[in-house]
Amino acid sequence: MILVPQRYMMALLNLLGDRVQVDAPLLQHATLFTVDLAQATAHIEGIINSTTYHARYKQVKEQVQAALPNDTAVKMMAEVPDHNRLCEAFRVAGIVSPENLGELERFLEQARASNPARGGDIYYFAFDNNALRNRLYSLYLKPAQRGRPEPNMLLAQAVREELDKEKGKILYEFLEAFNKAFPNVAIKRIFTNQSCLYDRLCLLGLAEWNKILRSGTCEVVETAPINEKDTDKQIADTYAHFAAKGGRKVVVLSSDNKFILRCGGRPNLIPQLVRYPLEIDEAYKADWEAVSWLLYHLAVVYGRLDLRLADGVIVRLYGVWQGKGAPDWDDERLKITVEPSNTPLEQALQRTIRILQLVGNP
Repeated sequence: MILVPQRYMMALLNLLGDRVQVDAPLLQHATLFTVDLAQATAHIEGIINSTTYHARYKQVKEQVQAALPNDTAVKMMAEVPDHNRLCEAFRVAGIVSPENLGELERFLEQARASNPARGGDIYYFAFDNNALRNRLYSLYLKPAQRGRPEPNMLLAQAVREELDKEKGKILYEFLEAFNKAFPNVAIKRIFTNQSCLYDRLCLLGLAEWNKILRSGTCEVVETAPINEKDTDKQIADTYAHFAAKGGRKVVVLSSDNKFILRCGGRPNLIPQLVRYPLEIDEAYKADWEAVSWLLYHLAVVYGRLDLRLADGVIVRLYGVWQGKGAPDWDDERLKITVEPSNTPLEQALQRTIRILQLVGNP
């Protein structure tokens, strides 16, 4: 067993060989796609289509629900990711870009060109829950080159509170029912005493929140107390109140059309809907960094991925495992096992990780 932070994942990719098949045990070992790593640019091919995915999802649902009481079956099936979660992972990795990315880039150019010393406005980029989970800062706002100035960013405390709302651990009844239907998955080793899928997605959003805070150009604004449980209104009002001060313009980023509409018509508040394609293609080209993020995100969503190599070796990536704790989430770690054990690949990975840790690779 090897614990590998996401930032070291390219070291693993370099050891896998030219072709890797990516399977999801939680979905009856369905093959999600294959990755050709023979070149500097990876080719992601044979991505499972929505029809095939839904058929496999339906089979899992029916077999698990058969072992569950009717009043709990629907709630517990939320733990099995639907096809939208697969599409979301390609967005989070930056493999599928926003359809209107050019609009965001234009706002960035306007922010850079605006000079407050000459009467220009100070631009801020603000986020809601899904903008954090889609890693808009890390993918599109963070400067690609070190030393370049970061844009000004804004976070409403209400967004953090929304991410902090926990639904709790995965229920024992679901684990029992799934284990009865698919005993070869060993689901208890993955999910026992671990957060449910919704909470894991929030933890991914919190990781992006923390990265924005570390940028050094972010302000966190408290939410004005109101007597209603309308979080979207709280967030929109918070950003609008901040923008009302002269000399400020706040670009609010979200993929939630309803939230963006509610941000409209407010002085100096610029709502920007970030649109993505509804479906994903059969294949993509991507750099290795994007592939590493894709695998990390999917491992957290599905609990475990099985990477099947050409020589028959299986590399198991655990995004969740029994005993995973706060330090593992903070460091964005995966647990990796290799079958059969003690292969040259496993030994090479252990050696590489030790070297990276010794040199303090960021």
